Amino acid sequence: MGPMNNERDQAIQDLVVEYETNSKQGIQFFLSEHAYQQLIDYYEEEGQLDRALEVAGHAIHHHNYTVDFYLRKAHLLIDTHHEQDALETLDQAELFAPKEIEIDLLRAEALIYMDRIDDALALLEERKKDISRETMSDILLVEAMAHEHREEYELMFYTLSRALRENHANEEALERVWLAVELSKKYEESISLHEYILDIDAYSYLSWYNLGHAHAYLGNYEEAVDAYEFAYVINDRFEYAYRDCAELCFEMKRYRKALNCYQEILELFEPDSELLLRIGQCYREMSNYPEARKYFHRAIHLDPLNDEVHFHIGECYADEGKWKQAVRSFRKALSIENGREEYYAALAEAFFHINEWDKAAPLYRAAVDIAPEDIRYWLRYIAFLLATGGYREAINCIDEAEEYELGVEVMYARVAVLCSMGRRKEAFYWLGEALLEDYDQYVTLFDLAPDLEQDSALISLIASYRI
Repeated sequence: MGPMNNERDQAIQDLVVEYETNSKQGIQFFLSEHAYQQLIDYYEEEGQLDRALEVAGHAIHHHNYTVDFYLRKAHLLIDTHHEQDALETLDQAELFAPKEIEIDLLRAEALIYMDRIDDALALLEERKKDISRETMSDILLVEAMAHEHREEYELMFYTLSRALRENHANEEALERVWLAVELSKKYEESISLHEYILDIDAYSYLSWYNLGHAHAYLGNYEEAVDAYEFAYVINDRFEYAYRDCAELCFEMKRYRKALNCYQEILELFEPDSELLLRIGQCYREMSNYPEARKYFHRAIHLDPLNDEVHFHIGECYADEGKWKQAVRSFRKALSIENGREEYYAALAEAFFHINEWDKAAPLYRAAVDIAPEDIRYWLRYIAFLLATGGYREAINCIDEAEEYELGVEVMYARVAVLCSMGRRKEAFYWLGEALLEDYDQYVTLFDLAPDLEQDSALISLIASYRI
């Protein structure tokens, strides 16, 4: 941050302290219009809307002919759900500026939130005569709010599209249109709209950002990444574009690219626990476990009760075969959050590897009890029972899993257990049934019982079902 920004921030802080001190002590004071605007901005940004309203009231008292203070007060009253008070404030404003369009726009917005939508739309329609394209865009923006309030999401999208075709630089419409796209599922139309805007203004970072979203939802991931990159290259303070680009690259398993985005966020913005967690995950996916743990520990420093971070530290240790250290981390994750099935299964596996099977078994059981509809945890439990000779328990587990209709993998699991028990005739019967249902899933057998890959009779049977 440059010295000018530091000086400006300090000046605003001094103004806030002066205002709050005078207010608390009941001292009469008079501030300039600019000072009042700065105070209202400050309290709005801090989310202190009641204090912002109080300042707006003082501003009107001291500068009662300045319409902008009435408008700001009305806007704050709408934001705090005092729509009737907002209408009365707008009536006062109209005495000083009877033709001001912003008065009717805010009036329509208040009416929308009072469920007087037809009145709002009629008012907006009246103001559509003999106006500029920029003003028409502002009117359509409020009209879109009415459609959103009525859950008319397609109309909301098309109205915002019209607003942007009237004025492609309407930033609030650009910010709102993506919600309309998500609610109406108009992803392809969104691409057309934003490409139209970008043909006019290639430096519209919000258009690139929205275009990235649309491509991402349609599975055009490379185009989405490119669009997000354009957004943050144009506006290097646009944090959402960095984060969404990084998240998409992570999902695409492009971990180096994701890491570069996350590192840029770290350099430009205030770090948070989730960002440091993501950086650690990238390093873990690239098998750089010491660096991964470094960032995980930084994340814990910011948020000691982030269970996911402790879990991922445990995964790092597990990847390295450091099972006792993994146990400690998985236990810590479970002590913070005891409702996550993956935590129980991971701790169970760690105990299995240090031969504390008596501790592993109930943890595998807990995982399937929490997520009985997830085949992965049943298979991990069955694999454990197979590895430790618990064949009867494994059969019971399979019988129970079948009640949840989890698919053919359960049938292949039965084959693996029956083969391990020496019940080959029964196993081969079930193998034939499983192969008929889904041939390609036969690899489940070898995941559970790798020795079966050397069973020539079983391999021949599998081959005979190949189409």
